[in-house]
Amino acid sequence: MTKSRNKHRGPWIDVACIGLIALLSISLIFLSYSTKSNAKQTTNNKNAPEITKEESAFPGILIKTEVSNDEYSPYSIQYPQSKVESFNVQIKKYIDEQLDTYLIAMQENKRIGSKTPGELNIAFETFPHTSGSYSFVMITGTYLGAANGYTNFKTIHFNTESEEIIKVDDLFGHDESKLAKLSSLVRDSIKNDPSLKDRVLEEEMMLATEPKWSNFEKFALIDDTLVIYFDEYEIASGAAGAPIIAVPLAELTEQLVAPYKLDNSVELLPKPPVEEGSEDIEEDNNSSETETQVDVQIGNAKTKQVALTFDDGPDPKVTPKILATLAKYDAKATFFMLGSRVEFYPEIASDVLEAGHELGNHTWTHANLTNMSSDAITEEVLRTNNIIEQATGQAPTVFRPPYGAFNDDMLNIMSLPVILWDVDTLDWKHRDASQLLASVKSSVHDGSTVLMHDIHLSTAQGLENVLAFLTSEGYTFVTVSELDE
Repeated sequence: MTKSRNKHRGPWIDVACIGLIALLSISLIFLSYSTKSNAKQTTNNKNAPEITKEESAFPGILIKTEVSNDEYSPYSIQYPQSKVESFNVQIKKYIDEQLDTYLIAMQENKRIGSKTPGELNIAFETFPHTSGSYSFVMITGTYLGAANGYTNFKTIHFNTESEEIIKVDDLFGHDESKLAKLSSLVRDSIKNDPSLKDRVLEEEMMLATEPKWSNFEKFALIDDTLVIYFDEYEIASGAAGAPIIAVPLAELTEQLVAPYKLDNSVELLPKPPVEEGSEDIEEDNNSSETETQVDVQIGNAKTKQVALTFDDGPDPKVTPKILATLAKYDAKATFFMLGSRVEFYPEIASDVLEAGHELGNHTWTHANLTNMSSDAITEEVLRTNNIIEQATGQAPTVFRPPYGAFNDDMLNIMSLPVILWDVDTLDWKHRDASQLLASVKSSVHDGSTVLMHDIHLSTAQGLENVLAFLTSEGYTFVTVSELDE
């Protein structure tokens, strides 16, 4: 006999069951998003992100900036937007993924008791191409407290007129067989790159450069060069950073379709006039890079001098703070600027000059110039010279190569003094205001050139202690050019 315990069950029980099921369903949905929501709420109302939108120098492209000064999970994000929804969706999807991953990781760090703050920086570079399209390169630097930082890329090639997103297969007419040549060129470039020597992960590199569309989807076109981007740790050890490989378009003439073939219209960087009897000197320069063209100054015998330098700016939040602190100590410095950032923040670049500081060229994209053709190097430097002069009314007077990397090709092209450094604060790595002074104390001496970056809030926060210490030690603050005097 079958027993039935629900024979006389009232309708209110059915309603209750349905309600309970609905409640459980809603709870599950809520829980699935709770981690992400809680992570975003770690930035409290007091430190709510500041969001701005402004026009760029490129028609149809806006610059959106989101900055949070949360003490534990700060971030600075800048990305392009347009009137084309498909473009905006791709960009925003990447931004949201990077931000959510960062905030969730920092929330977990806090849960386990870590007190070391993290930092997320997302910036982008814009490369106009003769075809009428633009390459947008999103660069994300993530630092999760005590863990090592890492860098990754997202690129989109976009034609603002046709409103089309162009993929790497469009460059090759959707013919995957043409990728064999690109694959070979990229591998050769990696193997011959001195900055990657003994750092390449051979198996990972071979897999990541197989002739497949997906392996080369992170690209940019810079008129005479196809640039391929690899995330940090993707093909090499962390010591190599995030590899950027440049392939001359001249090597791909047969594979590329119009309008992506090489356009031989790059303006050459003017060289200084050759003086009489200098032919023999030029030959010596090629065999001795550091003695003749690269400056790390020694100082002045009468007074102790130090040259403070700031790379990778200007930044709308950090650079003004640094300028204010320098003014407080009547200290002059040298700012090595990226052309891509001057283009977005010309008024900040102008403020640097008006405050009496020296302007330096740090290339347009922060690329490793030793991996680039002479024409590509010329374009990097010339574009930056032009945009700095356009923004400030004065051309830069000194040059610093990204990563301190240089070779004969670069030095032969360069008309500006090439400036390195002898005190590296590693502010980009530790992102800790309290460590800035310790780094300077351990290495500074008369004639030192100190390397810092005016894109990290921690550098601005720690600068006053550095200036106070150096002042107490009797140092005079000069620009790098003044160390010669």
